[in-house]
Amino acid sequence: MAEQEETVQIHIKSLDKTIDFPVRSSEFCNTCKGTGTKDKKPCPTCCGSGWIKMLDCIRCNGTMQIENGLKCNICKGMGTISEAKTKDFLEARQFCEDFQKKPAKTILICLACLAALGVCSYIVSGYAFVDLRLVKTWFAYIALLVGFVAGFRILTYLHKMNVGSYLPVSKKIVFAGAVIALGIAAIVIPGPVAGRYHWIESEAQEAISEAVSEHEVFCQKVKVSGNDGDVYHGVATISDGEELKVNIHYRKVNETGRKIGYSIEVEPVE
Repeated sequence: MAEQEETVQIHIKSLDKTIDFPVRSSEFCNTCKGTGTKDKKPCPTCCGSGWIKMLDCIRCNGTMQIENGLKCNICKGMGTISEAKTKDFLEARQFCEDFQKKPAKTILICLACLAALGVCSYIVSGYAFVDLRLVKTWFAYIALLVGFVAGFRILTYLHKMNVGSYLPVSKKIVFAGAVIALGIAAIVIPGPVAGRYHWIESEAQEAISEAVSEHEVFCQKVKVSGNDGDVYHGVATISDGEELKVNIHYRKVNETGRKIGYSIEVEPVE
């Protein structure tokens, strides 16, 4: 089996010095024997016999088989399997070893990223489900940026675990699937499920509090149950304990440039 050797300079913390680390870069694929193609198929010219009219078949040279033209599934047609070609592999392996020794730090970072995804989804959903134009506001931009950073950090950790872990492929798939499922849940549950009305609720709460301020009370919260187009149906809870059914009207106003135009009107339901 032919192998190519290369070295990568790695700083060893315990030795406090940098050494040349020998790394096996690639080896011939055992499945296709380095050819890069799948198993051969019977020669169609000689029907797999290896000869035509007592002579060796000129197409298969008497071997009775020819290449089928399909790439090997294992090496993807390269003929070699790369196991550790660059410093990225060693960094991923170091990450996995550090995780085994002190998993708390990585787990806390991942939980923080999942929480950030949930908060960002909650904020952005509140804008997007009312009017997609509202996503152009600076607060939504910040939420989107934070969400992308948090999601990228989780995907980076998953990549390192996949590259550097000693776990079998089946367990890697299960682990990655579980983390991705948690990420999707962190986005969907706080966002489209729980956060789709939060912006219109906060706007209505502010409008109601301003309207009842002369009576020395304020609106504690507004809970929207659904909407018919731009009319949202909800219940407002006043600080004195009274609950009012309200219809919240969202009206679009002509916008100029990047300025978003809208108005919120709250109508009590008798």
